[in-house]
Amino acid sequence: MVLTLHGQVTLLSNVLSDVRIARDAGYAALEVHTDKLIRYLDSGHTAEELRDYLTQFGIQAAAIDIIGNLETTTSAGRKELLSMTERLCGVAVTIGAPTIQLNGFCGLDGLPKKEAITLTAANMRAVAAIGREHGLRFQYEGAAWTPIATLNDTIQLIEETGQDNVGLVIDFWHYWACRGAEPEEIARLDPAIIYGVHLCDGFRPAEGDPWVDERELRGALPGDGEIPVQEWVDAIKATGFDGYISGEFLNPFQWERDHLEVATAMRERMESYL
Repeated sequence: MVLTLHGQVTLLSNVLSDVRIARDAGYAALEVHTDKLIRYLDSGHTAEELRDYLTQFGIQAAAIDIIGNLETTTSAGRKELLSMTERLCGVAVTIGAPTIQLNGFCGLDGLPKKEAITLTAANMRAVAAIGREHGLRFQYEGAAWTPIATLNDTIQLIEETGQDNVGLVIDFWHYWACRGAEPEEIARLDPAIIYGVHLCDGFRPAEGDPWVDERELRGALPGDGEIPVQEWVDAIKATGFDGYISGEFLNPFQWERDHLEVATAMRERMESYL
C-alpha cells in the first residue's frame, strides 16, 4: 500500500509545507486538504505551482479531500456543489490526483433512509458526470453521525448512483464509531470498490448515548484508542487492496504538536500495523 500523509494530520500547516513534511516524514503521497488548497489558490498561487512542488519533492497526489454537503437539496446548494466539483476537478487533473473525496452531512436528518440515499445519489450522479469528463473518480466517506453512515448504507448509495467512477474510502473510525461495519464485512469487499483507506483510531459514545464533538473522540494515534486497528488492517489486506492509505485524526491537542513530529509518528504507527 502507498503510505500517504493526510492533510488533516497537519491541519494548521499550508499545502506547500504539507508536501515537504510528507517527504521528510517518509511518505510517498499526500492527501490534499481542500481548505488548504482553496486558501492557496485564492491567495494567487496556481495548481501548476503545486504540481511542480510535488514533483520536486517526489510526492504523489493521492486525492483531494473533500467536497462536502453532497446531500444538499436547494438550487443554490447544488449550484455551489457542482461549481466546487468543476474547480477541484481542474486542479486534480493538473496535480495528478486520481480521486476526490465526497462527504454528505446532516442536511437530510429525519428523512427515511431510502429517501436520503435517493436524494444524495442524484447529486452524486451529477458530480460523477463532471469527474468523468476529466478522467477522475470519487470516494465517498460516510461520516459516523450522518444518515448515510454504515457500510450497508454507503454501498447502497454507490449502487443507487450507478456510476463506475464512484467508490468508497474505508475510514476505520467512521464505520467503527457508528457500529456500521465489522472487519469481517470489510474483508469480503471487492477491492474495486475501495478507492482509499483511512487508518484511524479513537473512541465512540456508549451505545445509545448522543454524539459529542468529533474532536473529543478522535485524538488518538493508531494504537492509543479503542479500535482493534490490526483487525481492520488485516481486513483491508484480505481484500487485496493495494492503493493509498493515510492516517487521520481530528484533535486540537495533536494539531498543536510539531507538524513533522506528529506526521512521522503517524507514519511509524501505520507501518507497525501494515
